[in-house]
Amino acid sequence: MKTRPSACLFALFFFFAGVFNPRGLVALEFRHGLIRLIIHENTGRFSLFYLADPETDRYEPLFSHQDPRTSFLAVNVDSRVYRIGENPVFTIRVEKNQARPAIIFESPFLRIRQEFSFIKTPGSPESNGIKITVRLENRESRQIRAGMRLLIDTNLGEGFGEYPFVTDTQVITAETAIGLASEDRWWVSRNSRFSLMGSIFAGQDVGPDFLHFANWKRLNDLPWKVGYTPGRNFNLPPYSMGDSAVCYYYDPAPLPPGETASYSIFLAAEDPAGFGFKTFISPEQREADLILMRDLMGRLDLFLAGEIAINGEELADMERIIAQIKARNELR
Repeated sequence: MKTRPSACLFALFFFFAGVFNPRGLVALEFRHGLIRLIIHENTGRFSLFYLADPETDRYEPLFSHQDPRTSFLAVNVDSRVYRIGENPVFTIRVEKNQARPAIIFESPFLRIRQEFSFIKTPGSPESNGIKITVRLENRESRQIRAGMRLLIDTNLGEGFGEYPFVTDTQVITAETAIGLASEDRWWVSRNSRFSLMGSIFAGQDVGPDFLHFANWKRLNDLPWKVGYTPGRNFNLPPYSMGDSAVCYYYDPAPLPPGETASYSIFLAAEDPAGFGFKTFISPEQREADLILMRDLMGRLDLFLAGEIAINGEELADMERIIAQIKARNELR
């Protein structure tokens, strides 16, 4: 005669399954149009799915989802890097707003708000993507240098055809880096059934300083930037073969106390028209950009004349600001 396990044994089983199984995550679901967004409450990770078959309510993942931890957000604060969701310095909570959910990560020195809003590209009848807005708020009483990166573990282009990515201007067959001066507007990872499209620069949002297409393990294993190797394939023998990923980098920049830096990235099912965003610069913004450019040029003139000193870090910040102004005003 078989004995029935006690309720205590069942409770212990489920407790240890949740602790030791990396997929035993507390998941929150948000649906809008053709998109299902899953937020894992205890890690701050997210997954994105597209409604492939409305009749059967079948959703397909738009990037790797078996272990949501392979895609992540990291911040660089005064040259120290924190992988968010894994570092105990940051607490995690989720704002469960169905229209605009957000994940809040808080530490004594930095507050991070990762907000999701649903978007519709020109060729889609319903919402088919999300806008991810990340805001870094300096909670210190002093200025810090803060930046961020977002790694997306793509997989649709793996093993499909001869290339894992394309952009609106090029086919990506090997490791590739894209900067603010690039003409590329969006990238696509696709298989034979559907595809994921990601923004490179859209509208008034600050574009990434560096967008890196490379082997996932190479991008994952180092805390910040990986050395770019032009022409390298997407293999990292012996364990990681043909494993593609894309990483957005926003370089550390001065962030005064109480101030907030904001970055946005768009992800959607592929649309031949792209995201359809047209850059609109208000007269006030254009005037502010002109004033800032004149100030920067004035400082550079004084520096070249030997009247003031500018260190390498300040020069790098000036170059980054000029590149952002050019990108925002579509100056090439």
